Amino acid sequence: MRSSPSRRGYIYGIPALLLGFVVLWNESWSYWWLSTQWVEHEEKGRCDRILIVADPQLIGYKNEKFGSIARWDSDRYLSTGYSYAKWRFRPNAVIFLGDLFDEGFDSSDDDWHETYERFIGIYTIDNGDNTIYIAGDNDIGGESEIISESRRNQFYNYFRNNVTDLKNRYSFSETYLFENRNLKEITKAQVPIAKVMLTHVPYFIEGYKHTDVGIGMDLILSAHDHTTGIYEYQRNPPQAVLFSRIYDGSPTYISKIGQTEPIVELQTPTCSYR
Repeated sequence: MRSSPSRRGYIYGIPALLLGFVVLWNESWSYWWLSTQWVEHEEKGRCDRILIVADPQLIGYKNEKFGSIARWDSDRYLSTGYSYAKWRFRPNAVIFLGDLFDEGFDSSDDDWHETYERFIGIYTIDNGDNTIYIAGDNDIGGESEIISESRRNQFYNYFRNNVTDLKNRYSFSETYLFENRNLKEITKAQVPIAKVMLTHVPYFIEGYKHTDVGIGMDLILSAHDHTTGIYEYQRNPPQAVLFSRIYDGSPTYISKIGQTEPIVELQTPTCSYR
C-alpha cells in the first residue's frame, strides 16, 4: 500500500520542523529565555548597574584548528550573549576584566588589529557609555612569559576608559598581580561610595605576587580562573578569608560594602564557551 504524497510530505516535514526548532532555540530563543530568568531587584534611591565582562578571549589566527569557523561561531556567541545582557540588565557601566584576546600577547600586528576590529564589533559601546578596560596575561603577558611593554602600551592606547558618570561617586583602581607592588588610579572621588580595585587574577588567592594594595579597598573584581566565587576578608583579627563557590542554583549574593565591613572580592567566570 503506497502512502500519498501529502502524507509523505507530512512525515518528512516533522524532522525539518524539529531541526528548525532546535536551531532557533540554541541560536536565539535560549538566550532570551535565560535572560528573563535573571533576578531583578527593586531600585531604592540611586542604583548603579555594572556589567562585568571577563575573559572573552577572542580566538586568534595562529593556534586554532578550523580557525575561520571557530572565530565566526565564537564571535557570534559572545555578541549574542552581550546583546541580551545589555538589553535585560540595562547597565550604566561595563567593566572588562582582561584577556580580551586569546593571542593578544604573541599575535602579529596585523592579526592584533583584525582582532581589535572584531572586538569592537562584538562589544558595541554607545557614545557616552561608561567603560573600563584592564589587561590580562593573554593580552600583555606575565603568567608564563615576560610582560610586553609594547603590547601593554598598545592595549591601553586602543582601549580607552570613559568614567564620566562614575568618577564623582567611586574610586576605581587597577593592579596587575604578575608584577611587583603596583596600583594604578582610574578614578578618585572626593567622598567615594566605595573603593573598588580591578585585577585580572584573583587577589585573595596565594600564588600570585600578593601585596597589600587591596587591603584598603571595599570591593575587588577579578577573573582569570574561569570560575565563580566570592571571597570575604575580615579586616579585624584573625583576618581570615572566607570563600564561597557560586553555582547556577545559588541564591543571589547581597552584601554591604564599606570601610567597616569585610572586603568583598567577586570573581567572575569567562563569558566564552571555550
